[in-house]
Amino acid sequence: MPNAAQPATHGAESLTPEKIRLVREHLEEVLASRTIRGSKRTQDFLALIVNRALDGEIDSLRERMIGAELFHRPISYDTGSDSVVRVRASEARKKLAQYYSAEARNQELAVRIELPSGSYVPRFHFIDSNDAKLASESEDRGSDPDHSGMIEGQFPASDVERNAGDDRGTAVELSTEPASHESSATQRSAKLLIVVATALLLAAFLGSFGYERWRADHVPSAGIHSIAVLPFDNLSGIANQDYFADGLTEELINDLGQVSTLRIISFTSSMSFKGSQKTLPEIAQQLSVDGVVEGGVLRDGNQVRVTVQLIDARTDRPVWASSYDQDIGSVFSWQGQVAQSIAEEISTRVTPQEQARLQRQRPVDPGAQDMYLHGLVLRNASNCQGAIEDFKKAIAKSPEYAQAWSGLATCYGLLGESGQMPYDQAFTLQKSAAQKAVALDESLSEAHAELGNTAMTLDRNWPEAAAEFRRALELNPSSATNHEKYAFYLVRTGNPDEAIAQIEESVELDPVSGSTFHSEGFIYYFARQYNHALTVTRTVRGLNIALPDWNFLLGATYAAKGMYADSIRAFQQSGNGPYTLGHLGNVYARSGNAAEARKIIPQLQADVQRNGVGRYEIALVYIGLGDKDQAFHWLNEAYRAHDVGLVYLKVDPCLDPLRSDPRFKDLLRLLGMTPASVPQPL
Repeated sequence: MPNAAQPATHGAESLTPEKIRLVREHLEEVLASRTIRGSKRTQDFLALIVNRALDGEIDSLRERMIGAELFHRPISYDTGSDSVVRVRASEARKKLAQYYSAEARNQELAVRIELPSGSYVPRFHFIDSNDAKLASESEDRGSDPDHSGMIEGQFPASDVERNAGDDRGTAVELSTEPASHESSATQRSAKLLIVVATALLLAAFLGSFGYERWRADHVPSAGIHSIAVLPFDNLSGIANQDYFADGLTEELINDLGQVSTLRIISFTSSMSFKGSQKTLPEIAQQLSVDGVVEGGVLRDGNQVRVTVQLIDARTDRPVWASSYDQDIGSVFSWQGQVAQSIAEEISTRVTPQEQARLQRQRPVDPGAQDMYLHGLVLRNASNCQGAIEDFKKAIAKSPEYAQAWSGLATCYGLLGESGQMPYDQAFTLQKSAAQKAVALDESLSEAHAELGNTAMTLDRNWPEAAAEFRRALELNPSSATNHEKYAFYLVRTGNPDEAIAQIEESVELDPVSGSTFHSEGFIYYFARQYNHALTVTRTVRGLNIALPDWNFLLGATYAAKGMYADSIRAFQQSGNGPYTLGHLGNVYARSGNAAEARKIIPQLQADVQRNGVGRYEIALVYIGLGDKDQAFHWLNEAYRAHDVGLVYLKVDPCLDPLRSDPRFKDLLRLLGMTPASVPQPL
């Protein structure tokens, strides 16, 4: 008879129908839990491996096959250089550990799901309900810091696992192709360094960590695969120097993001913890990362001292630390050094191309650098007009300042897409600035993404757009913004499944940013998964993050579902800009209120005269009214004005009444698109 504290561990081939039922029911609980429901990619991964195992399809749980099915990789893809499955498996282990140690800690579970390190085949631990208390006590001992046994985010190994041959409990394992890359990474021990104490001025910042003790008592944990860089402290004590520390934080995130074997949390999510009282492990758990980088910046005239350290968030122990003294004109050179040092410390692979980019020198005029950093702060605060002025001042001082050109391109693109500047003017300026940035520094990921956008909006060159977005992601695979932009490209070109995969990657890299979830909702809307779009709005409202205005998305989604009264109420709460007015007029007409719809047309015509925005929206009103001739007239006007609405021509649900008209196919060809069926609503 099995020992009460030793739950029997089974593979699927040894399960009775009743136990299979228990596993499936528990899987639903796990997927719906607070810990896991916010990560759809992890949900999909767990659902796939558990259900395949229960169905006896063990041979399909191989890295290459999972990558092809779940992440749309070609079946011949290089698993050595593309770690998407290994990263997702690591995330799944970590999420399961968080769920069982926190959310389900006091629940009397009949079964637990485990994903062993080095395998993609799950194991199932069954616990007699009468013995749950003893099993819980055993687990408590395993979670004590003095009891090792945690392997890359798993819950502690049970006695059954440690005594697999003991007749008191059975341990039946399924075997398949091992995740060799992941296994070797978790087995490598991190190097131990003796770090010399920094200058007295920074002793208060670093002194408490006891560097010499690190070498004596630090036990290396599983490999670090994901990192959040927290906002650097401004050690000058002068509040108006915050922009400098924030700018260096963002630049380090960009440099670390170039290491393809690491997952780096976005600047937006990292900045949300500025001044937070949460502990590092709490922050790491919320961001789903293994490691945290924190540091401080002291600027004294033209000299800058930067102190930075990497902490293993699972043990709350420092792994590595260093300080850098730089002249302000070369302060950006330390980021590449830090990125390389961290990669070496955690034994992650850096390709020769990535290493070359990290080693590049980027001296810059101190005055230009100051203006650039000021511009970043304004751009991140959505003040693009002010940011443009600062970027222009930086370029005036240093005409070959590639990052400033790239920042300028991003701002022009944002102004154009939001309708705050005439489309043709904004996108032309965006393209020119992005081309200049790439000419000065081909490795600027952000600039390539901006060129991808202008290839769509200005040139209607879709193959070039795809190439630029892919190049941007190649240069910085951890850029949530790049994944988001590529997602919108994919959904606009009629590839909804790939678009959803990209936007979910963006959400996981930027997990506490309301704007990223907002984009996710729109991707689901254009993919015609309307219920999923609404689920995003409900889920995010339950999170403790700053939220954008959801009313426009809600209005569009309700309209697509035929819920016209709800749609009208949502649009009425979304302001009176041309985008909102056009959709409101469309819904008024579809709901039978043609008079109210027609009242909106003169307002939109005034917007066209005033700022060049609104042609596409006028077409939407006429579509709702059933006037196809006027609708096509205004769509052609929108084409000549490079109206951003036209990039959605292939997928916008509002345009469905026109799709069978030969003029619609002509318009698609003008835009370089081929007619194609649109996805069915879900």
